Amino acid sequence: MKSWVTPFNVWCQSRGSGKTTMLAPFIMAKTNLIPNFQAYIMSGVGSQAQEAFLKIEKIAKKEIASFTGLTDIFYNETVKSTANTDGFTHNPASFQYKLYNGSALNSLNGAFDNNRSKRSNLNVYDESGFAPEELFVTSLPFITQDSNFKLGGDIDISLEPKQFPNQAIFASSASGTDTYFYKVYKDYAKKMFLGDDRYFVADINAEIVINATFNGKKYPVGLLKQEVIDDAMRKNKEKALREYYNKFSTEGGENQAIRRATIIRNSEVRIPTLYNENGNKFALAYDPARSYDNSVCMVGEIYLDEIVGYKMRICNGVSFVDISKKKKTPMRTPEQIAHVKQMIIDYNGKQAADYENISALLIDSGAGGGGVNIADDFMEEWIDSQGVRRKGMIDKKESSDYVTKFPTATDKIKLLSPKKYKTEMFDALVEMTGLDLISFTDEYDMKGHLTLFEDAELTYEDDDNNKKTEITSNTKIHKLSFDEEMALKNIDLAKEEVINIFRYDNPNGGRRYALSPEKESKMHDDRAYCLAMLAWHLQQLRRENITKKQNNIVDWKNAPKSYSSISFQ
Repeated sequence: MKSWVTPFNVWCQSRGSGKTTMLAPFIMAKTNLIPNFQAYIMSGVGSQAQEAFLKIEKIAKKEIASFTGLTDIFYNETVKSTANTDGFTHNPASFQYKLYNGSALNSLNGAFDNNRSKRSNLNVYDESGFAPEELFVTSLPFITQDSNFKLGGDIDISLEPKQFPNQAIFASSASGTDTYFYKVYKDYAKKMFLGDDRYFVADINAEIVINATFNGKKYPVGLLKQEVIDDAMRKNKEKALREYYNKFSTEGGENQAIRRATIIRNSEVRIPTLYNENGNKFALAYDPARSYDNSVCMVGEIYLDEIVGYKMRICNGVSFVDISKKKKTPMRTPEQIAHVKQMIIDYNGKQAADYENISALLIDSGAGGGGVNIADDFMEEWIDSQGVRRKGMIDKKESSDYVTKFPTATDKIKLLSPKKYKTEMFDALVEMTGLDLISFTDEYDMKGHLTLFEDAELTYEDDDNNKKTEITSNTKIHKLSFDEEMALKNIDLAKEEVINIFRYDNPNGGRRYALSPEKESKMHDDRAYCLAMLAWHLQQLRRENITKKQNNIVDWKNAPKSYSSISFQ
């Protein structure tokens, strides 16, 4: 394989082509065959690096059923101890294994800025297309030292055998043209074409994976199926082209409102929240439509951080599509309202008064979706599916004429007119994401499950029978329900829409936000608009939290008195 001795490598591979599976035996071979070899696995999020490490561990332990013919050779080389019976440690700061030849592998799971002053023979960047540039700036210096350098004693360095060069491998599916991965992909490819053997780029798209051969014949069972790709193309064409055909998304530029790197920085692996299970507050943003646009509801969980104040987790996204229709247009308005009301009950939680845990229901009141008319349907009291009578909801400011008519309606609705609020809302989205106050779920890999890591205390006895305790990370596989999968997919679509929103400054000093011209006919912006509504609501909450703080009132009547006198005698 060309990457074995090449210093700088890019593996641009289709989703499902086995990037991590190829990296695992590569790292295992390097550390097992070369003494005192140090390798690091890094990624934009620590959990991705941990998953790559676990792939090696599963191969060594022969825990992957599809890998036939595995042996114990590598497993027998791992250094074991009383606390570490298999040679693989799961310290939350860094997963690690060591071999008897002095070689080691570490995953870097912490903050990028803390990953400095290390020395490495191999840097592996898994899913590097979705990692921030800070990761590469802080870690590439690990491999700058020449591997042939030696000093000390009476050795003649010119007679020493040549060492393997230090290496960097950037492995990922395609990303955006504004990412660091695209820069090295383009730069290394040019240098490889010019004959520089220090650079190697492999571009493996879905067609190669589907039509893979073994001993010159097409393999009967492929890693990918064409119907999987076709389904992805129907749901999100741009994402499918990027992930399966290595077509980098053309984005970026001065006018891009929110960059992909910002979204990636604020994404985390977590299960979507479909109902209230912790008593937190939730806000729902509803952009209604009936015929020609998407009808979408996005949900944000609001919580109070001790350091920075109110923050938000985007935890669900629902598209009200009538799947019985050929064109998949939105369902009837009464059915949409019924679904939204059920979501309100779910996110209000059990043993809670009506709308006690609902921070707001934000509705786009533009004429196209009939938001004002929809708000009218929420004013009256109604009976839920369990036969419980519920209070109505109202926007007491925009619907002030109806306050006396519906005295029991709770002031929880906020009607937001695009003409009045759109610029302000997208300004809030830019500000809140830029300040890292809104977090998203990580990009869903369509595997049907999420790998979660939970810290736990491990107590053991050392060789002197002394009890010791250390922190270890245990993996937990969460199988996703259909609704959880749909939530992750809708959040991914929302992030894709946000990245393609551009800011256009007007000559008179104003500004507007809209999809880029080449994307207007290809994609919608409804989910991005819902995220903007949620960001605006978060911004208002943060402002209220500041402006409503009361200054401490000092009662000067009880203030201590002091007297002083000066004597000149």
